[in-house]
Amino acid sequence: MPRRAPRKVAEVPEPGTPSPEPELSEDDFVSSLRSELTKRQQAATSRTGEDLSHRGELNRRLLQDLWEVHNQFEEVSVHLTLDPSQTLFATFAEYPTKWTFRENFDFSSVKTIELADRASGWGGFTLRFWYYRTAEGSGRLRGIFEWCDGESYHRYSGWMRMMSQAILYDGAEDSVNVRELHRVLRDVVVQWYAAHLEKNPATFIAHLKEKYPKGASYAKESYR
Repeated sequence: MPRRAPRKVAEVPEPGTPSPEPELSEDDFVSSLRSELTKRQQAATSRTGEDLSHRGELNRRLLQDLWEVHNQFEEVSVHLTLDPSQTLFATFAEYPTKWTFRENFDFSSVKTIELADRASGWGGFTLRFWYYRTAEGSGRLRGIFEWCDGESYHRYSGWMRMMSQAILYDGAEDSVNVRELHRVLRDVVVQWYAAHLEKNPATFIAHLKEKYPKGASYAKESYR
């Protein structure tokens, strides 16, 4: 008689051992996702080697300009703060007017520069420049002025500041129109300064709304 094949004894997992998950076949989603993530990884790798010397020079100019604005406001006892801090990018022989750039500071790595108003009643008023990339991958520089349009109470999040923005400048990063940038900066700073002398933020806000395109509006925590 032919021998019977031995029975396969089913392996019983030990108590507490998770059951193995079945392998999933690679459908279009998995393969397309893997392809897209690979493209993003390659793009990110190529950007790390790009020449950012133009950004470094532009940041030096912006920081120098905004530090001078800071000093002019300080002369009328209006306190502004600069980010990145002057202690990072400058060495002072005589604070705040006699200084030089720190050679060991990486200016090309700065992605955002802002000058914020710390005077009483001016919370949220901020001049900001930052670099960003479009969906097509081109680099751009945008400048905005942001202010607080008031506060409101929300049941679940508490007191929130309602923020508005005016777009001052937006251009290709590798061909920034410095003349136009300075023209806009001069206009905004003069109006900002005059509003402080008049102790009337409303006149400055009205000027921004009338002269420049509307930017983003959003709410942020008030920190009362």
